[in-house]
Amino acid sequence: MPDAFRERLKQMPDAKKIAVAIYGEQVASYRYGLLANKALNDRHHKIFLGMKQEETDHETRLRDLAQKRFPDADFVLSDKDKEMVIVGRRMLEVTDVDSFNKAMQFLHDTEKRTGLFYQVMHEMLPDGELGDFFKEMADECHEHGESLLAIKP
Repeated sequence: MPDAFRERLKQMPDAKKIAVAIYGEQVASYRYGLLANKALNDRHHKIFLGMKQEETDHETRLRDLAQKRFPDADFVLSDKDKEMVIVGRRMLEVTDVDSFNKAMQFLHDTEKRTGLFYQVMHEMLPDGELGDFFKEMADECHEHGESLLAIKP
């Protein structure tokens, strides 16, 4: 997948790459918000609320970068575009231990996929504000991915 992933990103217009990243951050924020609202304890509520805020901040930063660099860009993303940064359904159902663990796995896999997306973006644009941002985001996604599997119901 990484070679096909890289090739697909190389072919995609830069403005659309940013649109895909924004979508990924929107979905992550939405998912973490749902989990915070459905949390059965304060610890989970705080963890997921904090992650939601981080993702919302990322989306804001990406929107600012997009506005500066591509003020007239507008894209409709296909399911294939969305799959570059999301694993599983947008809406996560958490009703028991098994569904909680499945949600954590979806989130882990999404963070890893999004991390790969940002890593490839950094390889393509290693320098400057965007390159620094993509490197930071790739590192953070990998950290989040690992921490999610440690959260137990």
